Amino acid sequence: MVRVSNFIVGFLNCISLVLGLIAIAIASFFYVHSSTHCQKELSDPLFVSGIVLFIVSLLGLIGSCCRTNAILLIYLILLFLLIVGLVVFIIFSFLITNEDAAKAVSHKGIKGFRTGDFQNWLKNHFVNGKKWNEIRTCLKDSKVCKIQNNAFEKAAHLNLSPIQSSCCKPPSECGFNSQNATFWIAPKTGPAVDDSDCKAWKNQQQTLCFDCNACKAGFVDSIRSQWENLLIANLSTLVFLIFTYIVGCWAKRNNSTRDTRKFYR
Repeated sequence: MVRVSNFIVGFLNCISLVLGLIAIAIASFFYVHSSTHCQKELSDPLFVSGIVLFIVSLLGLIGSCCRTNAILLIYLILLFLLIVGLVVFIIFSFLITNEDAAKAVSHKGIKGFRTGDFQNWLKNHFVNGKKWNEIRTCLKDSKVCKIQNNAFEKAAHLNLSPIQSSCCKPPSECGFNSQNATFWIAPKTGPAVDDSDCKAWKNQQQTLCFDCNACKAGFVDSIRSQWENLLIANLSTLVFLIFTYIVGCWAKRNNSTRDTRKFYR
């Protein structure tokens, strides 16, 4: 049983070690070859995650292969902290992506403490204030609005992202007429509705509707969708880590039993 438990721990950590190395390699590639500052910033969390995963996996691999309980103990402590941190992050991700849950817990008093505004967290941290200026620059640099001229004429048959449909063309209710993908003409009588987004639209490629409230809302919807996908990935990772932790505890106990038997012999 000692060999089996240590083998399983070693095998699982080999997998996570390889994943950590892949994450480091991908982050390094994007950092070196990215053409924009935003892409380089996105590679930083991936690089840090890869380093942490590599170090923890290496400790688990060494502890299981050498059957050293001291190293396994350090590994299990770090793994436990990762599990706790991931659980907290999963709960937080659920609260900011699920509108009903966010509304239920936002600004609630709990034993003298007041919870934050989870309902508007994405909006407050991404599209309000100076942060939007950085995001707007990233959207421009990524050429998110570089679409074929007939794209919006075939919008009914085209699967536009929330960002493209809200940032690359004026709102439909404005009544603008399209000349091509990113050139729209207002009616001679003016916009169909009195909306600030209709006035914010510019045909210049560096402006378009990046200052529109609809664009900000589309970006928040896109971020929320990505966080929902991340939530699913994190739940899968949590199951993997808990299973690895249980097997690690089993291996440590078996090693301790083996050492005790050797001592009394």
